[in-house]
Parts: sequence; C-alpha cells; structure tokens
Amino acid sequence: MLARWLLATGLLGLAVAANAALLLRAPTPTGPPTGEVTIDLAGLPLSASRALIAEPAQRAGGRLTRLDLQVDRVNYQPVPLGLGRKTGEPAPETLHIVLSNPGPKAPPADHLQQVFARFLSPETVQAKGGLVMRRFRAGTPYEDRELYIGAGALGGSGGRLFIALCPKANIQDVEPCIVRLRQDGVEAEMRFPARALPEWRRMGTETLQLIRRMRGLEEG
Repeated sequence: MLARWLLATGLLGLAVAANAALLLRAPTPTGPPTGEVTIDLAGLPLSASRALIAEPAQRAGGRLTRLDLQVDRVNYQPVPLGLGRKTGEPAPETLHIVLSNPGPKAPPADHLQQVFARFLSPETVQAKGGLVMRRFRAGTPYEDRELYIGAGALGGSGGRLFIALCPKANIQDVEPCIVRLRQDGVEAEMRFPARALPEWRRMGTETLQLIRRMRGLEEG
C-alpha cells in the first residue's frame, strides 16, 4: 500500500514539474505570414500578399466582401512585427486600406457634389501639399469634420479628385482621415492620420498601383 502511495506521489510530482516547465518556457515567436493568396472580392479576382492582409481570417483567401490591408505608409511594405523593433524605435506609420467591390455605386468623387456640397461653408483655405480645405457649417451632420480636396495625376491618370474627410484639429489624434478612391473596379477606403495629408499624391498613387498589381494589370 505504501509503495503504491509513493509511486502515485512521484508521478504527480513529475506531472507538476512538466507543466511548470511548459509555463515557464518562452513563447516561440511567430514570423510574418508568407506567400500569395487568391481572393474573389464579390466577383473581382485579386491576388494579395498574405503579409499585407490585416485580418488573419482573410489570409486563407476565397470569396470575401471586403479585404482589409495594412501597410507601412512610408514604403507600402508589410508592417513589421513589433517583436523585431529595437527599444525606443518608433512604430511604423500605418496606413489601413479596405478594399471592396462597389458595384453600381457612384464614384467617390461624386460625393463632393451629391453629399458634401450642401453642408459646406463658402470660404476656402489653402492647406499644405497643394490641398484646399473646406469647413462644414455648424449644425450639419459633418460639423466636426473638415474636407481636404486635391486634384491631379494619381496612379498615372490625370484629373482625379482626392477628397479626404478629416476630423477637426482637436480630435485628429483620435480619429483618422478617410479617403475613397477607385481603380479597375475596386474601391479603396484609405484611413490615415491627418498629419500625413501633405503626402496625398504619393499615397493615392501608391494605393492605385497596389490595386492594379493585385488585379494582375501591372507588373509588381
């Protein structure tokens, strides 16, 4: 009887020690996702790098109604994992891009006349980067927002409008600016901090070129 008790006690001790070793073991760092994935974006075929896809559930590909991307705003490369960042090194400037199939919806540029125009105050202000800033009248649905408008060549096409709906200065660090662009049947909703507005031409061009590559219409 004593021998059995000693044997049971010994086995229990081994189990406890094994579990403690597992708990104390440093977690194995996971690397960034690799490879390309094929996506049917509500009828639009795309090929995307898994490293650019923000939502893990979307990295398997297949049929999706939206595709969430996250890139380093400076170089449009995948956002590096925090595990590899040195102490004190700033986090990357992140740009979030949501892709969707807009179907028959009006182009984003039409929102200026169809939605925003009736709420705008008459004055215009020159902003950095060649943008024009328009304010919304008090008491309108957009009274806590400002509209930044730029026109020019984006993605190799001239005459495009870049329309950024941004929070007022007092909440710019809390909420992002939102811009919608369309390329080859895909609508891109860009979300970025207001401090990045002077880079609107580069961000717009890079986003449209990224869509063309994902659609297989431009060499990577």
